[in-house]
Amino acid sequence: MRKFAIKVFVVFSFILFFCFDIFAAPRKPQKGQEDWRALQKAKDSFEKNDFGTAVKFAEQAKVIRSQNAKWQTYILDETLKNSRVRRAGDSIERVSQVLNELKFTEASKIVSMHIEKHGLDFFNGSYSDLIEFVSVYAHYPEADFLLGKIYKLEGEYSVALNYMKDAYEYSVNLDVSMEKYDLLYELAELSYDLGSKDDYEKYLLVIASDDSVFTNLGYMDALLHIINTDSSDTLEKFFLLYRAEDTAGLKAFVKLGKLYMSEAENDKALKFNAFAGILAVTKIESVLMQRINGFKYSNFKTLLAKSSSYSDIVEWGIKNGVWELFCDLAESAANSGKIVFSHSLFVSLSESSPVEYWKSYASEKIVKSEN
Repeated sequence: MRKFAIKVFVVFSFILFFCFDIFAAPRKPQKGQEDWRALQKAKDSFEKNDFGTAVKFAEQAKVIRSQNAKWQTYILDETLKNSRVRRAGDSIERVSQVLNELKFTEASKIVSMHIEKHGLDFFNGSYSDLIEFVSVYAHYPEADFLLGKIYKLEGEYSVALNYMKDAYEYSVNLDVSMEKYDLLYELAELSYDLGSKDDYEKYLLVIASDDSVFTNLGYMDALLHIINTDSSDTLEKFFLLYRAEDTAGLKAFVKLGKLYMSEAENDKALKFNAFAGILAVTKIESVLMQRINGFKYSNFKTLLAKSSSYSDIVEWGIKNGVWELFCDLAESAANSGKIVFSHSLFVSLSESSPVEYWKSYASEKIVKSEN
């Protein structure tokens, strides 16, 4: 009943809020009625668990953005009726100069806004490409993302997935570009909940493929080559020689490693767990270097022991599945025949893992391997 009430409320409010003459020239949204203001009202309502009001304002934000895009297109198209603008050709820089000289203020502001956000190269320096892009700008991914969250909480996963897909399709419009990864994680989780492991994997792989270090074949071949040597000093060489800064991909690599382990794709599991391990160690080492004067990596066991002294590092590791990841890395190494590396890693974890559960888990694995 609650879901139905939300939808009726939204439709009714939508009709009342936006009635306009479809035959009139598009108009610029009035001050105080900008799309971002409506979205902020939606977010405030969402935080108060007032989902009906949140949906109403999110939908309003989308309509305002669409109207703003229509107005922008109209303004830019009108400039092409001027002979001086046409003679300037298709170069954004030349056209912008003419727009300023002609005091086409609104058009100049529109061009500047898009250039400041995306840069000239995004439009290939083409004025016509910029005008065409405004139809993409008409979509408001932040509003769709919020709507997706609401419907997910309401248990309408399929509806939520569609909103999330729309948000991702137009993620180029996001004010905060890194929010794209939040979208991808949500898409992955919704896909999993709806029973589509293929899509779950697909969205996580998109995140992974954005990591330039991971996609560096030379780096990954060298990293895996160390593990493949599988000697008594392999573990320390592995964590001593390689570093990679995480941006948003750690959880994706952890999840993919676990996925491939569940499907007995041992080589893939080892690859993703190994890189996730490097990301995690790089992060932990960076934090410890800021807190402990003169700290530098010496061995994996010491890194774990030092981490145990900081509750926020321990909690970060729990939240991101890092302490479990190290056990997964040891297990996937064993599954790929790298027994010495696996044993060394389990030993370190059994002695120094910051979480008692994973310390005990590692100890049990050692016992089983020796029997």
